[in-house]
Amino acid sequence: MYKTAVLVIDMQKDFTEPDGRFYYPETTGVMMETFSDKIDQMREAGAWIVIVYTAHSEDEEEINPKLTRMFRDGRKASLVEGTKGAQLDERIPYREGQDLLWRKYVPSAFFGTGLNEVLRKKGVENVLVCGVKTNVCCRATATDAYSHRFRTYMISDMLGTNTAQINDFHLQEMTKYFAKAITSEEAIRCLQAREF
Repeated sequence: MYKTAVLVIDMQKDFTEPDGRFYYPETTGVMMETFSDKIDQMREAGAWIVIVYTAHSEDEEEINPKLTRMFRDGRKASLVEGTKGAQLDERIPYREGQDLLWRKYVPSAFFGTGLNEVLRKKGVENVLVCGVKTNVCCRATATDAYSHRFRTYMISDMLGTNTAQINDFHLQEMTKYFAKAITSEEAIRCLQAREF
């Protein structure tokens, strides 16, 4: 049983490597320097680590191609199943048999996946969200975690998106309504003190 789950969102090569299609050195590049150590510390402090990944079908079609940038030339732009960009970054510490590897299909890790039920069966009350992108999949996942009545947090120094300014704006907005932004240091301290 776990009281707290850390949802690690989309730490895949399209986002985490310098040659990735959506790599942001100002945020993701910086956070990658210490990301794996922080995940290990949270695991050791008693959190359940849930590695969430996206793998889109190669032939997936856009429902509104004039609206989004998720497609280029009629094809999915990132995280396409079987491509290098969809591979989990090797620096992300996944412990088979202890951690959970969880696939999602849309921005939120909860939508249509049964994640709520899985977390409840483990006794989870607190959800900590980290990964990429802050304002897309991480925000959608945190909003749905809140909607499922979990105490929800976003780990500010373990989130990446286009710029630090965009990152900060979305963390401020989420803290107002759905998910409090905290640092990894605060998260680890709360886990060690059994406050989470």
